[in-house]
Amino acid sequence: MRLLILTNNLDALGENDALLSNAFCRRGCEVILGEINGIAAEDYRYFTAGVLVSGSGEAFRAGSAALGDRRTFFLDECQLIWVLSFPQDSVARDVWQMLWLASRHTPFVNSIEGLVFLNTKHSLGYLVPKKNRALSYISNDFGSIWERYRQAPDQWWVAKPPNAACGQNVFLLPPSGTNVRTILQCLTGNTVAHKELDHGGLGGFKAEYAVLQQFIREVAQGEKRVVVACGKAVAWHGRQGNPHDHRSNTTQGGEAIAVDLHSDEIELAESIGRTLMTHGINFVGIDMAYPYILELNMAYPGGLHEANLASGIDRSDRAAELIIAHFISH
Repeated sequence: MRLLILTNNLDALGENDALLSNAFCRRGCEVILGEINGIAAEDYRYFTAGVLVSGSGEAFRAGSAALGDRRTFFLDECQLIWVLSFPQDSVARDVWQMLWLASRHTPFVNSIEGLVFLNTKHSLGYLVPKKNRALSYISNDFGSIWERYRQAPDQWWVAKPPNAACGQNVFLLPPSGTNVRTILQCLTGNTVAHKELDHGGLGGFKAEYAVLQQFIREVAQGEKRVVVACGKAVAWHGRQGNPHDHRSNTTQGGEAIAVDLHSDEIELAESIGRTLMTHGINFVGIDMAYPYILELNMAYPGGLHEANLASGIDRSDRAAELIIAHFISH
């Protein structure tokens, strides 16, 4: 099997790029690391610059460069493609369109439709049972979201953008907090201030969406990241928060710790994994504070590297085994 992994930077590979390239090479696959931002077409055949990984070479580590001669690889000459990074904003629309067209002929580990439409906080209501998700309000209108907050004066909330990642702009809102109003204004685009400054709105449409979500107290007992491949939980770790921050994202100073995953947690994670498979998503990172699902991460779902650090066990081979078996059988 020839696998093309699309990533943002061939000179500094991400954790998944390195671990999964190594794992697929160990399983006898031909692995190409390609540039997602360089997708192009010749007579509507899509290609990119990339490096053919030497199966006999030194294993990659996060941050290492993809060494070798860079040349052109056509996507339709691969048996499987895996998008492991989002394209840069300036080219994203074109890249997604070309990748979707390429996916008409070549299978993707995670479908383009799933990455574009389900890799968002909006999708929790569709993918997660109601009993396993927090009550949320989503709006780009400051007035309505502010009123929702005020209707529950004793409730703690979390406010965040629906399409940000790595803990960006995630705020914990206490009851009657003096900063809450300005935080919600900021998250919804500061439309009140812009209207005044732009003399009635001459500067154009400025509203932005925000999620106001009930705070889940189970988070205080600790979050877990579960990596699910083809509907099977393959790796997991706990996340111990930074004492100076309510966020436990490892990018924000949270620490990955070894934890057990109980049967109910496995059942919930794998159930969601199977649901995602019906939409072409075969690899996902699920954040949970049981019985609640907090987040679904499909584009660059960390967890394999952190689970390895926390437990000393590399589960990337199991992920590769499941994915290869799934696509060979299909």
